[in-house]
Amino acid sequence: MGSKKEFEEKRRHGTVELPVGLHKVEYPVGTDVIFYLHWHKEFEFLILTKGRIVFTIEEREYELGVGDCVFINSNWLHSAKTVDGHACSFFAIVFSYEVLADDIHSSFAKKYIRPVLNGKYLLEEFLPTDSEFVLHKELSLSTEKKCGLDEFAAKYPKLELSWQQEVIFWLTQIGKCPEHDLGSYGLLVRSRLFMVWNLMYHHGRKSQKDREEENVSFERLASVIKFMKENYAYEITLADLAQIIPMSEGQFCRVFKQNMKVSPMQYLLRYRILQSCHFLQETDKKIGEIANLTGFNNISYFNKVFLKTIGCTPKEYRSSVSY
Repeated sequence: MGSKKEFEEKRRHGTVELPVGLHKVEYPVGTDVIFYLHWHKEFEFLILTKGRIVFTIEEREYELGVGDCVFINSNWLHSAKTVDGHACSFFAIVFSYEVLADDIHSSFAKKYIRPVLNGKYLLEEFLPTDSEFVLHKELSLSTEKKCGLDEFAAKYPKLELSWQQEVIFWLTQIGKCPEHDLGSYGLLVRSRLFMVWNLMYHHGRKSQKDREEENVSFERLASVIKFMKENYAYEITLADLAQIIPMSEGQFCRVFKQNMKVSPMQYLLRYRILQSCHFLQETDKKIGEIANLTGFNNISYFNKVFLKTIGCTPKEYRSSVSY
């Protein structure tokens, strides 16, 4: 039946020689949803250049203003919508780990990339900008002029960039490259991404786990996940789930969230919504019936959770969304 796989983005980003995609996008006044819930194997940086948006990564929401940046790790579900339908624009840099290390089994990748991919090392997701100079017209210099950080500092000697602003600075240089001829700027793109990754990595953090929680592996939680997937159509309580391991409800919630990055009930709700998407796409069942089949006894609540998770109503999803 349906799964997270349905939300995988099929679009290819970049080329074999340069696995990086640069996407510059503008939306007019009146736009609501910028893009629906999806995921991809590549990393992504997105910088807002006009307007305000609400960006959701898994269950975490960030409100972005002009110049703010978000980092989306590989395989994370994410979506975005405008604030009050205002016009907005952004550029996104979507890239494979291969642009940093061809061999995922190399010592370099083992230290700097694999821990990020497997969630053992966390990079900051939200990078705010507090300086108008980061996206100042001075950064509109052509890539041929190769405006560097030293030149920028010389122009504004009293301005001290935070590390987040420095990340945005390097990304903005990539953003100034031509969207459809990125391969001609391969050296610039790679060098800036290395600068960015260096800053991101050295301001990241190890995933903290209590000693008690470290003893609870994904294997022990597998029985809980299996139970959810086999019984999502029925009423499931926190006590039911905690009893499977077994643990107290409080301890179980801490362990589950540490490993799965969301609470048990958030995971269950999202799984139910993913299943409802399958029914909406593959069957002609009525929305109320689909709500009941996926564990929602209240259609209003189903509509509310669906809208929050997917970014549109079930009816809109059925009629317009395709993957």
